[in-house]
Amino acid sequence: MMKQRSLPSIPRVVLAVATVALLGACGGGGGSSSTSGPIVRDPPTPIPPPPGGGNPPPGPAPAPQVSLASQTTIVNQGGSTTLNWTSSNATGCSASGGWSGSRPAQGSATVGPISQQTTYTLNCSGTGGTAMAMLSVRVNGTITLSWQPPAARVDGTPIDELGGFRIYYGTRSRDYSEMVEVRNEEATQRSFQLPSGSYYFAMTAFDGDGLESGYSNEVIRRVN
Repeated sequence: MMKQRSLPSIPRVVLAVATVALLGACGGGGGSSSTSGPIVRDPPTPIPPPPGGGNPPPGPAPAPQVSLASQTTIVNQGGSTTLNWTSSNATGCSASGGWSGSRPAQGSATVGPISQQTTYTLNCSGTGGTAMAMLSVRVNGTITLSWQPPAARVDGTPIDELGGFRIYYGTRSRDYSEMVEVRNEEATQRSFQLPSGSYYFAMTAFDGDGLESGYSNEVIRRVN
């Protein structure tokens, strides 16, 4: 049989109204009364306008924003990629790291050849300050596996028809997230282009009817 793989409240506002009552004084005795003339008050003193003609001072300029993206973040050895960027509230940008020079506020550029992991930085400036964006592009390394095809089944009988091989690999031991099938019974090696890191490999063989063997011994390979 073929082996199967494992996966708050509303505030109450009280409005107080102040009422000013003007009381007139009444004279006493003899029924006589007195009257008063109109009250004369000085005119109010005018309040000078605030400096600047009454307009509020301008607020701070908005800070720049910038985004930087790559067509791909993993390339083969000596490969290239295209960087795309946009910015706002910026008048111009400058590149550093894996690239250099002045750049417009938005645009694209092809970078390469890339032979090792490289970081690209973009600084964009405007009246409100400076913003920075950066990204890294990794380079695949080559891993080559070699093997010896089996000549017999587990019970010792010869294999009449070998269908090929399946190569399982991943970044954790005995937990393989990837599989490559090699449909060539005479194949004895296979190369992989992989990002930097450690990888665990194991193989199986299958016959013409699709019957698959158990895993081979596990090997570990590292890409720097």
